[in-house]
Amino acid sequence: MGIIRTALLTSAWGVTGGVASVGVGMAYLAATTTLVDLTKNDPFFKTKTYAKYNPKGNPALQDVVIKRVPLRKIRPDLRDNEEALTLEFCRGVWSRWGFWPQSKFHERYDKPPGTENYLWHTSDLAVAKYETGLKFSNHFEVVNNEGNEITVRCGGSPMEPGLRNSDGLVALSARIDKEAQQAEFRLKSALFSSAAPYVEGAEHPIPPKIKFLHEWYVRILVASAIRNVKS
Repeated sequence: MGIIRTALLTSAWGVTGGVASVGVGMAYLAATTTLVDLTKNDPFFKTKTYAKYNPKGNPALQDVVIKRVPLRKIRPDLRDNEEALTLEFCRGVWSRWGFWPQSKFHERYDKPPGTENYLWHTSDLAVAKYETGLKFSNHFEVVNNEGNEITVRCGGSPMEPGLRNSDGLVALSARIDKEAQQAEFRLKSALFSSAAPYVEGAEHPIPPKIKFLHEWYVRILVASAIRNVKS
């Protein structure tokens, strides 16, 4: 978990600007985003993608960040197209200020030989199509793209395609509710050890400090991404 902890700390520090602004930033994120635990009945856990990358059904730290935006504030070209809206949301997650510090960290300290074809710059992530197989920052790989939901594997290098001690999935989606006149954005995440043996009744392996950082970092990613879809 060392590199994950360092990357999360780097990102959190980078976007808040220091101790003085952490409290204000956290208050803003708490007021403008909703974070709840995912239940075992969520469709996310019934997908072939989830079964493939967590085949033993090992326990996960699983949650979802939800952000709702009035349709009148969404770019006109995105108001009637959930797939286009999902893609721009996904681009925003990985190309804006929320992810920028982590992307620079990986580029400087985690760029081994064999990753030359990966995307490393947020400028490239801002225009990527996020097709299945896209790899970036030596830590992320798009493993499924259904148009209105894009799933990214995280937790380790794409150079390790098998089971991992540190593993995870992030699912990004957007929904348009014409009746409520709003767009709803979701970032679902599940962090687990796919390589560990299954133990009945065991809890997820994420340490409390990493859990705390994760919960605020996913809020940051969503908050920064929304600028990408607003008019």
